[in-house]
Amino acid sequence: MDKNKICQSVFLKKRGRYFLLFFSSLLAIILIFIYFLPSSPEKPQPLKTQESPSPPPSPPLPPDRVLSGKIARGNTLSSVLRSQNLPPALVETICKTLKPMVNLRQVKPGDSFEVRLTPGGELRSFYYQASPIDIYQITVQPSGEWHSQKKEVPVEKYWARISGEISSSLFETMEGLQEQDQLVLDFAGIFAWEIDFHSDPQPGDRFQIVVEKYYTGETFVRYGRILYASYQSGTKVLQAIYFQGSAKYGSYYTAKGESLQKAFLRSPLQFTRISSGYSKSRRHPILGGFRPHYGVDYAAPAGSPVWAIADGTITFCGWNGGYGKQVIIKHAKGYQSMYGHLSRFATGIKKGKAVRQKQIIGYVGSTGLSTGPHLDFRLLRNNVFRNPLREISPRAASLGKDQLAEFNQVKDPLLLWMNDPSPGKYRPVASLTSKDLEKPGNRR
Repeated sequence: MDKNKICQSVFLKKRGRYFLLFFSSLLAIILIFIYFLPSSPEKPQPLKTQESPSPPPSPPLPPDRVLSGKIARGNTLSSVLRSQNLPPALVETICKTLKPMVNLRQVKPGDSFEVRLTPGGELRSFYYQASPIDIYQITVQPSGEWHSQKKEVPVEKYWARISGEISSSLFETMEGLQEQDQLVLDFAGIFAWEIDFHSDPQPGDRFQIVVEKYYTGETFVRYGRILYASYQSGTKVLQAIYFQGSAKYGSYYTAKGESLQKAFLRSPLQFTRISSGYSKSRRHPILGGFRPHYGVDYAAPAGSPVWAIADGTITFCGWNGGYGKQVIIKHAKGYQSMYGHLSRFATGIKKGKAVRQKQIIGYVGSTGLSTGPHLDFRLLRNNVFRNPLREISPRAASLGKDQLAEFNQVKDPLLLWMNDPSPGKYRPVASLTSKDLEKPGNRR
């Protein structure tokens, strides 16, 4: 082998060992340095300051004092509030604030109230509810000023269709349909010229009605107008459709536009019974013997309203012997009507006063020669007594040809919906408020 190559190989081996030794020594020095190197000081932590204790919670304010109740029969709002141990001055101020909005002399049993007082006994608010839509509120402002208002309540208007068959009386049938007495009276008033509902109805007679109804939520508010009515007794069918047109007052007409209104009503009061009819000879209940009775006695509760059977002028109003308190009215074509045994006269009724058909002229009583509350009603023509139950009365004028087209526009939708076989009883008509019901077009 070449001597130079041998020397070169030996040199390379020695250099490798020197390099390995140097690297090992350097690594050992680095590890020793890291081990003995002092650690960096820790980041100083902020000193925790001792928190000041939170104040104890304030005791809760005492709640408002709330008093509520209903008006009982024979009580007034003032007496009920005083019975709640309210200061007399506060009661007086509440009543004085309500007085411009509410007739406090006509509060009804069942009217409700709520008084809300501050913990110090000062008034915060007062509510008085006379009906679902007659709600009155008093609130006290932060300034101490009292503010009063009638609340505006949302109201929905519907058409409602009602039908039934009479088994004993119209009242009982309507009650079975869960309808109120007011609907019965309104329905009977429509046919007052044709039917005497205390004597004419028979079991099996049927009726149909489309009437406006007002609700707030699920609560019934009141009836509006009856828009359509029919009454069937045997083969005789009467229909009535409300129509006003351009006239000041609306009225009821047949489907052909003939007026239902006649010169005389069939009866001078509502829903009574005939206790004694027209007779040329009957036993007098007080004087004895047989005497003519040229009138009809209607037995009715004392205080029942009595109305004029036709337009006319009062010729007598006062005490008239055995008739007691009596009103006599002169009508057209030589007719006179007489109303006896009244308990009192209606406001404004006096001799010379003009009255309209169905205007209240007095109230049932038992004055004069009378054995109990009833109305003695008599009808004369040319000073000769006539039987009121048999007297034929002409109709008022029918609609003219120029009115029939508008009348049919009102009639047709009513009849179409009344005869619709679908089961829906109600038809939504309009969304209103309680304030809208006070407008002339929506008043009863």
